[in-house]
Amino acid sequence: MNLRRTNLPYLFLLPGIALVLAFSFLPFLDTILLSFKNAKLILPEEAFTGTDNYREILTDSRFWYSVFITLFYTFTSICLEAGLGLCLGLMMNRIIPGSGFFRILILIPWTIPTVVTARIWQWMFDYNLGIINYFFDAVRIGRINWLGEPFMAFFSIVIADVWKTAPFVAIIVLAGLSAIPREIYHASTIDGANSWQQFRFITLPLLLPILSVAIMFRAIDALRIFDLVYVFTGGGPGGATETLSIYAYKLFFYKGDFGQGAATSVIILLLVAGFGYFYTKKSFSEK
Repeated sequence: MNLRRTNLPYLFLLPGIALVLAFSFLPFLDTILLSFKNAKLILPEEAFTGTDNYREILTDSRFWYSVFITLFYTFTSICLEAGLGLCLGLMMNRIIPGSGFFRILILIPWTIPTVVTARIWQWMFDYNLGIINYFFDAVRIGRINWLGEPFMAFFSIVIADVWKTAPFVAIIVLAGLSAIPREIYHASTIDGANSWQQFRFITLPLLLPILSVAIMFRAIDALRIFDLVYVFTGGGPGGATETLSIYAYKLFFYKGDFGQGAATSVIILLLVAGFGYFYTKKSFSEK
């Protein structure tokens, strides 16, 4: 009877474990195996080719350009999101009349699905019908081809991503601020510290650990960004916004090369896992 009671909870976990294996672990293994095969849409059979897919990808200049776009996009968006999220978190932490409504207003972009966000900003940046160019015309600045020029297209995606995900950083910052004891601020006020000194020597140092967590989560998402870019620009113009995920998608469905597409997916996994490992080791290791 005791043995039955001990093992019973594990029996209830079996359906969940089976689903994870069926929809996550087994496709993951299949992708790894596929990356070592010459699997193409036009070939009737799959042949084992070793590391040929990886060698071809690593010698492709388009792949390395996608790596550059992905890393530059990640760095730019994370820097902006961390700064804006910190400012929004500090604003949300202030107890003023209407602060509850202000918090809800800030969180709205985060609750909007990514595809909807992409369509909203795609319309706003439209050359002929976009509200941004309409405003620029009104103030005599002139229209900007946001989605037709490489740099502006990249910059447009960064703006849309920051608008959507900065509230996520802000909510984490707000949670960290609520955990800081108010007594520390009272004591510093008695000692003559002003608002800037309180932020520099109390708030920011105590927020750094939780801000590091927010940056890690956002960086992992940014390194494998797909849906926003796919709906927004499809990787264009001229590959200016082609991230690694878009590159892998085009190998799969445009070129029909499943082996190279799987190899690129494995490289993305290694990139994300490597970043998570080294970032965690550096940020949270004991000093």
